[in-house]
Amino acid sequence: MKYNFDEIIPRRGTNSYKWDSANDADILPMWVADMDFRTAPAVTEALKKRVEHGIFGYVRVPDSYYHAVIHWFDRRHNWKIEREWIIYTTGVVPALSAVIKALTNPGDRVLVQTPVYN
Repeated sequence: MKYNFDEIIPRRGTNSYKWDSANDADILPMWVADMDFRTAPAVTEALKKRVEHGIFGYVRVPDSYYHAVIHWFDRRHNWKIEREWIIYTTGVVPALSAVIKALTNPGDRVLVQTPVYN
């Protein structure tokens, strides 16, 4: 599937933290984590389906998620990983926090390279 990464999508006035925080319209925010191209259609369709359901309670991470991760690592890196090795997190920052808390003690020295959030 081809994506149009050159399409300009105006985001000022949409409550975008990135675009609406600067008071000067001449400022061009150059963030890494907040991209300015549309989400892949498959993701948008999955979200629409979930929204149409109308219930947003707590959910389990399906086995298909772990299956996809395992096969991605196998295809991309020829790395055979086990389901039990994977711990689901809500993002990179919570994952870094969990790993540091699990593998270190107060007072240990930890280096986290930039760019990174606190």
